[in-house]
Amino acid sequence: MKKNYGLDLNKEKLQQNEKDWVFGAVSPVCLAEGILERDRAMYLPKGERQDIGTEKMDCATRSPINMLEMKFNYLVQNKKISAENINFLKDNGYIENGKVRFSDRGIAILSGTSETGNSLKAPLEAIRIYGLIPKKLLPQVENWNDYYKIECITEELEELGQEFRRHFNINYEKVYEKNLDELLERDIIDMAGYAWTEPQNGEYPRSEYEPNHAFVGFKRPKTYIFDNYIDSVDGDFIKKLAPDYDFLSYGYRVIISENKTGEIKKGWLEKVMFFLKENWIALKSFLEKE
Repeated sequence: MKKNYGLDLNKEKLQQNEKDWVFGAVSPVCLAEGILERDRAMYLPKGERQDIGTEKMDCATRSPINMLEMKFNYLVQNKKISAENINFLKDNGYIENGKVRFSDRGIAILSGTSETGNSLKAPLEAIRIYGLIPKKLLPQVENWNDYYKIECITEELEELGQEFRRHFNINYEKVYEKNLDELLERDIIDMAGYAWTEPQNGEYPRSEYEPNHAFVGFKRPKTYIFDNYIDSVDGDFIKKLAPDYDFLSYGYRVIISENKTGEIKKGWLEKVMFFLKENWIALKSFLEKE
Protein backbone atom coordinates (compact mmCIF):
# COMPACT_ATOMS: atom_id res chain seq x y z
CA MET A 1 0.00 0.00 0.00
CA LYS A 2 1.32 3.44 -0.92
CA LYS A 3 2.07 5.64 2.07
CA ASN A 4 2.37 9.37 2.62
CA TYR A 5 4.95 10.59 5.09
CA GLY A 6 4.58 14.30 4.51
CA LEU A 7 5.73 15.55 1.10
CA ASP A 8 2.96 17.40 -0.76
CA LEU A 9 4.15 17.42 -4.38
CA ASN A 10 1.21 19.49 -5.61
CA LYS A 11 2.02 22.25 -3.14
CA GLU A 12 5.70 22.03 -4.07
CA LYS A 13 4.88 22.54 -7.75
CA LEU A 14 2.60 25.51 -7.04
CA GLN A 15 5.29 27.28 -5.03
CA GLN A 16 8.01 27.16 -7.67
CA ASN A 17 9.24 30.55 -8.82
CA GLU A 18 11.62 31.44 -11.65
CA LYS A 19 13.34 33.85 -9.25
CA ASP A 20 14.37 31.03 -6.89
CA TRP A 21 18.11 30.69 -6.42
CA VAL A 22 19.61 27.73 -8.30
CA PHE A 23 22.94 26.05 -7.52
CA GLY A 24 25.67 26.98 -9.98
CA ALA A 25 29.01 28.67 -10.49
CA VAL A 26 28.02 31.83 -8.60
CA SER A 27 26.30 30.10 -5.68
CA PRO A 28 26.96 31.70 -2.28
CA VAL A 29 29.28 29.94 0.15
CA CYS A 30 27.79 28.49 3.34
CA LEU A 31 29.78 28.94 6.57
CA ALA A 32 29.49 25.19 7.18
CA GLU A 33 30.53 24.09 3.71
CA GLY A 34 33.88 22.76 4.87
CA ILE A 35 32.71 19.56 6.57
CA LEU A 36 34.68 16.66 5.10
CA GLU A 37 32.46 13.80 3.97
CA ARG A 38 34.26 11.33 6.22
CA ASP A 39 33.49 13.53 9.25
CA ARG A 40 29.87 14.42 8.56
CA ALA A 41 28.31 11.59 10.54
CA MET A 42 29.88 12.88 13.79
CA TYR A 43 27.97 16.17 13.47
CA LEU A 44 24.57 14.64 12.70
CA PRO A 45 21.80 15.37 15.23
CA LYS A 46 20.58 12.79 17.70
CA GLY A 47 17.60 11.94 15.51
CA GLU A 48 13.90 11.82 16.34
CA ARG A 49 11.00 9.90 14.83
CA GLN A 50 8.27 12.04 13.32
CA ASP A 51 5.61 9.49 14.27
CA ILE A 52 5.92 9.62 18.07
CA GLY A 53 2.30 9.36 19.18
CA THR A 54 0.56 10.35 15.95
CA GLU A 55 2.29 10.74 12.58
CA LYS A 56 3.14 14.46 12.26
CA MET A 57 3.59 14.60 8.45
CA ASP A 58 6.37 17.16 8.91
CA CYS A 59 9.31 15.53 7.15
CA ALA A 60 9.65 18.59 4.89
CA THR A 61 10.42 20.61 8.03
CA ARG A 62 12.55 18.02 9.79
CA SER A 63 14.91 17.55 6.85
CA PRO A 64 16.19 21.17 6.73
CA ILE A 65 16.15 21.36 10.55
CA ASN A 66 18.36 18.24 10.66
CA MET A 67 20.65 19.87 8.10
CA LEU A 68 20.92 23.06 10.13
CA GLU A 69 21.52 21.18 13.38
CA MET A 70 24.35 19.27 11.71
CA LYS A 71 25.87 22.46 10.30
CA PHE A 72 25.59 24.40 13.54
CA ASN A 73 27.10 21.46 15.46
CA TYR A 74 30.11 21.76 13.16
CA LEU A 75 30.27 25.54 13.44
CA VAL A 76 30.03 25.58 17.23
CA GLN A 77 32.33 22.65 17.94
CA ASN A 78 35.02 24.02 15.64
CA LYS A 79 34.47 27.68 16.60
CA LYS A 80 33.77 28.68 13.02
CA ILE A 81 31.42 31.45 14.17
CA SER A 82 32.10 34.34 16.53
CA ALA A 83 32.29 33.85 20.29
CA GLU A 84 29.39 36.30 20.65
CA ASN A 85 27.17 34.17 18.43
CA ILE A 86 28.17 30.94 20.16
CA ASN A 87 27.29 32.56 23.48
CA PHE A 88 23.93 33.67 22.07
CA LEU A 89 23.14 30.03 21.23
CA LYS A 90 24.31 28.81 24.65
CA ASP A 91 22.59 31.54 26.67
CA ASN A 92 19.24 31.03 24.94
CA GLY A 93 19.01 27.24 25.21
CA TYR A 94 19.86 26.26 21.65
CA ILE A 95 22.61 23.91 22.84
CA GLU A 96 21.81 20.80 24.90
CA ASN A 97 24.53 18.40 26.02
CA GLY A 98 26.93 19.89 23.50
CA LYS A 99 24.53 19.58 20.53
CA VAL A 100 22.56 22.32 18.79
CA ARG A 101 18.84 21.53 18.75
CA PHE A 102 16.20 23.54 16.88
CA SER A 103 12.43 23.16 17.16
CA ASP A 104 10.89 21.26 14.26
CA ARG A 105 7.44 21.94 15.62
CA GLY A 106 7.68 25.74 15.38
CA ILE A 107 8.60 25.69 11.68
CA ALA A 108 6.09 22.91 10.94
CA ILE A 109 3.35 25.19 12.31
CA LEU A 110 4.56 28.44 10.72
CA SER A 111 5.09 26.85 7.29
CA GLY A 112 1.51 25.57 7.07
CA THR A 113 1.98 21.81 7.42
CA SER A 114 -1.34 19.98 7.04
CA GLU A 115 -2.71 16.43 6.97
CA THR A 116 -1.27 16.11 3.45
CA GLY A 117 2.14 17.31 4.58
CA ASN A 118 3.97 20.25 3.04
CA SER A 119 6.17 21.31 0.17
CA LEU A 120 9.96 21.20 0.46
CA LYS A 121 10.10 24.95 -0.11
CA ALA A 122 7.61 26.25 2.49
CA PRO A 123 9.62 25.25 5.60
CA LEU A 124 12.81 26.69 4.07
CA GLU A 125 11.03 29.99 3.48
CA ALA A 126 9.58 29.93 7.01
CA ILE A 127 13.07 29.40 8.45
CA ARG A 128 14.35 32.34 6.41
CA ILE A 129 11.53 34.64 7.57
CA TYR A 130 10.88 33.55 11.16
CA GLY A 131 14.28 32.29 12.27
CA LEU A 132 14.72 29.33 14.62
CA ILE A 133 13.95 28.66 18.28
CA PRO A 134 15.40 26.05 20.67
CA LYS A 135 13.95 22.55 20.62
CA LYS A 136 13.40 22.52 24.37
CA LEU A 137 11.08 25.54 24.22
CA LEU A 138 8.78 23.84 21.68
CA PRO A 139 9.42 20.07 21.61
CA GLN A 140 7.46 17.30 19.94
CA VAL A 141 4.26 16.20 21.68
CA GLU A 142 2.27 13.09 20.84
CA ASN A 143 -1.15 14.50 19.92
CA TRP A 144 -1.63 16.07 16.46
CA ASN A 145 -3.91 18.91 17.62
CA ASP A 146 -1.58 19.84 20.46
CA TYR A 147 1.46 19.65 18.18
CA TYR A 148 -0.02 22.07 15.63
CA LYS A 149 -1.71 24.50 18.01
CA ILE A 150 -0.82 27.96 16.68
CA GLU A 151 -1.17 29.46 20.17
CA CYS A 152 2.04 27.64 21.08
CA ILE A 153 3.92 30.26 19.04
CA THR A 154 3.98 32.96 21.70
CA GLU A 155 5.22 36.53 21.26
CA GLU A 156 8.31 35.59 23.27
CA LEU A 157 9.10 32.74 20.89
CA GLU A 158 8.50 34.95 17.86
CA GLU A 159 10.89 37.54 19.27
CA LEU A 160 13.54 34.90 19.98
CA GLY A 161 13.23 33.68 16.39
CA GLN A 162 13.81 37.23 15.17
CA GLU A 163 16.74 37.60 17.55
CA PHE A 164 18.21 34.45 15.98
CA ARG A 165 17.83 36.16 12.58
CA ARG A 166 19.77 39.15 13.87
CA HIS A 167 22.68 36.80 14.57
CA PHE A 168 22.36 34.44 11.58
CA ASN A 169 20.99 34.58 8.04
CA ILE A 170 19.57 31.38 6.56
CA ASN A 171 18.96 31.16 2.81
CA TYR A 172 18.44 28.30 0.38
CA GLU A 173 18.79 27.38 -3.28
CA LYS A 174 17.56 24.64 -5.58
CA VAL A 175 19.92 21.87 -6.69
CA TYR A 176 19.00 19.77 -9.72
CA GLU A 177 19.67 16.04 -9.67
CA LYS A 178 22.44 16.29 -12.28
CA ASN A 179 24.43 18.40 -9.77
CA LEU A 180 23.78 16.30 -6.65
CA ASP A 181 27.07 14.39 -6.68
CA GLU A 182 29.00 17.61 -7.34
CA LEU A 183 27.30 19.40 -4.46
CA LEU A 184 27.64 16.48 -2.04
CA GLU A 185 31.38 16.88 -2.28
CA ARG A 186 31.07 20.32 -0.66
CA ASP A 187 27.70 20.34 1.11
CA ILE A 188 24.58 18.40 2.18
CA ILE A 189 21.16 18.35 0.49
CA ASP A 190 17.46 18.44 1.38
CA MET A 191 16.16 15.61 -0.84
CA ALA A 192 12.98 13.64 -1.47
CA GLY A 193 12.03 10.13 -2.54
CA TYR A 194 9.61 7.32 -1.79
CA ALA A 195 9.57 5.93 1.79
CA TRP A 196 10.15 2.99 2.12
CA THR A 197 10.20 -0.47 0.57
CA GLU A 198 11.71 -3.30 2.60
CA PRO A 199 15.53 -3.24 2.62
CA GLN A 200 17.46 -5.86 0.70
CA ASN A 201 21.03 -6.78 1.61
CA GLY A 202 21.31 -3.75 3.90
CA GLU A 203 20.01 -1.10 1.49
CA TYR A 204 16.64 0.25 0.38
CA PRO A 205 15.77 -0.60 -3.24
CA ARG A 206 14.31 1.66 -5.90
CA SER A 207 10.54 2.12 -6.00
CA GLU A 208 8.42 3.32 -8.89
CA TYR A 209 6.09 5.21 -6.55
CA GLU A 210 6.38 8.99 -6.69
CA PRO A 211 8.33 10.78 -3.92
CA ASN A 212 6.40 11.20 -0.66
CA HIS A 213 9.11 11.88 1.94
CA ALA A 214 11.96 14.34 2.62
CA PHE A 215 15.36 13.48 4.10
CA VAL A 216 18.98 14.66 4.22
CA GLY A 217 21.53 13.49 1.67
CA PHE A 218 24.85 13.84 3.49
CA LYS A 219 27.47 11.62 1.88
CA ARG A 220 28.47 10.24 -1.51
CA PRO A 221 27.55 8.20 -3.21
CA LYS A 222 24.30 10.15 -2.99
CA THR A 223 22.56 7.16 -1.43
CA TYR A 224 23.54 7.82 2.21
CA ILE A 225 20.72 9.72 3.90
CA PHE A 226 19.68 10.83 7.41
CA ASP A 227 16.01 10.15 8.09
CA ASN A 228 13.21 10.68 10.66
CA TYR A 229 12.41 6.97 10.84
CA ILE A 230 14.63 4.31 12.38
CA ASP A 231 16.55 2.13 9.95
CA SER A 232 15.30 -1.45 10.24
CA VAL A 233 18.74 -2.71 9.19
CA ASP A 234 20.81 -1.45 12.15
CA GLY A 235 18.49 0.68 14.30
CA ASP A 236 19.92 4.16 13.65
CA PHE A 237 18.60 7.05 11.53
CA ILE A 238 21.04 6.58 8.63
CA LYS A 239 19.86 4.66 5.59
CA LYS A 240 21.74 3.39 2.57
CA LEU A 241 19.65 3.62 -0.59
CA ALA A 242 20.27 1.60 -3.74
CA PRO A 243 22.50 3.20 -6.43
CA ASP A 244 19.52 3.48 -8.79
CA TYR A 245 17.17 4.93 -6.17
CA ASP A 246 14.63 7.30 -7.73
CA PHE A 247 14.83 10.79 -6.19
CA LEU A 248 12.79 13.91 -6.85
CA SER A 249 14.51 15.67 -9.76
CA TYR A 250 15.87 18.38 -7.47
CA GLY A 251 16.57 19.19 -3.83
CA TYR A 252 17.64 22.22 -1.80
CA ARG A 253 20.75 23.30 0.05
CA VAL A 254 20.72 25.68 3.03
CA ILE A 255 23.18 28.56 3.27
CA ILE A 256 24.26 30.02 6.62
CA SER A 257 25.93 33.38 7.13
CA GLU A 258 26.41 35.26 10.39
CA ASN A 259 26.09 38.79 11.66
CA LYS A 260 28.71 39.75 14.21
CA THR A 261 28.20 42.05 17.17
CA GLY A 262 28.90 45.31 15.35
CA GLU A 263 26.57 44.37 12.50
CA ILE A 264 23.80 43.42 14.93
CA LYS A 265 24.10 46.77 16.74
CA LYS A 266 24.11 48.59 13.42
CA GLY A 267 20.91 46.78 12.43
CA TRP A 268 19.20 47.82 15.65
CA LEU A 269 20.33 51.43 15.19
CA GLU A 270 18.89 51.51 11.68
CA LYS A 271 15.56 50.25 13.02
CA VAL A 272 15.51 52.89 15.75
CA MET A 273 16.30 55.65 13.23
CA PHE A 274 13.57 54.40 10.91
CA PHE A 275 11.06 54.37 13.77
CA LEU A 276 11.98 57.92 14.77
CA LYS A 277 11.73 59.14 11.19
CA GLU A 278 8.33 57.52 10.68
CA ASN A 279 6.97 58.88 13.95
CA TRP A 280 8.65 62.29 13.94
CA ILE A 281 5.51 64.30 13.24
CA ALA A 282 3.58 62.70 16.09
CA LEU A 283 6.58 63.03 18.39
CA LYS A 284 7.08 66.72 17.48
CA SER A 285 3.41 67.47 18.15
CA PHE A 286 3.60 65.74 21.50
CA LEU A 287 6.72 67.68 22.54
CA GLU A 288 5.16 71.01 21.50
CA LYS A 289 2.17 70.31 23.71
CA GLU A 290 4.48 69.73 26.63
